[in-house]
Amino acid sequence: LLTKAGPDATLVLSGDITFKGQQKGYDEATEAMRDTLNEFGLSSHRIIICPGNHDIVKLGERQPSFGAFDAWSAGIRNDKHCTFTATTCRQVVCESIDFLLLNSAYHGDITYGMVDFARLDEVLRDMGTMPVDGRVRVAVMHHHLIPVSADENSATRNAHGVLSRLAKHGFSVLLHGHQHMLLSLKVGDSAMQISGVGSFRYSTPGYVNSAAIHRMDANRGLSTEFFAVSKDSNEFLMSVKPNF
Repeated sequence: LLTKAGPDATLVLSGDITFKGQQKGYDEATEAMRDTLNEFGLSSHRIIICPGNHDIVKLGERQPSFGAFDAWSAGIRNDKHCTFTATTCRQVVCESIDFLLLNSAYHGDITYGMVDFARLDEVLRDMGTMPVDGRVRVAVMHHHLIPVSADENSATRNAHGVLSRLAKHGFSVLLHGHQHMLLSLKVGDSAMQISGVGSFRYSTPGYVNSAAIHRMDANRGLSTEFFAVSKDSNEFLMSVKPNF
């Protein structure tokens, strides 16, 4: 996947690094990431990570902890720029992209997403209303914002506030996971691109493992290529179309 993306790739991991907070998942992810870094030569600072609902470890009935996630993230990046024990929202600068990382699992309930507006507004004030010097703004979170079925209730519950804030502050792209399916659509006057992706190693019938490569042109136009990840195909990565 990184070879297809090219030498200047940035790898975005949109949460659920492990399953139900298990340490075994982080250990396996560490081994996989280190192999990737060594083989491809990807700088650890080009890895962008936010937590998902499976990265929550409950210390008590209402005390979510992201300590295990933070330890894993800090070990992969060799810094604390993608850690979330001390904050629910972060800006991470990577080359010409300003990433906004949202912990949509910060509230500790594994059944739905929520964004901390108080902290988000602080970060957005520091960033300013619009991008400068031709930079691109990309938001990353785990939970999706738009439900895709009538009986689905795990979307981000304050999604409208998230979308309106991002559109107001000149974000071109919002990347998320959680749905276990591919999704691509544009919203608002600025046509901000929302792009969802499936899991990468989820061995459950009915779900297609997938990944995506996003490319930004000089005019901040986004093109996306989606891939299904299949061990049963002659081609391990199969180019596919999103659901929407």
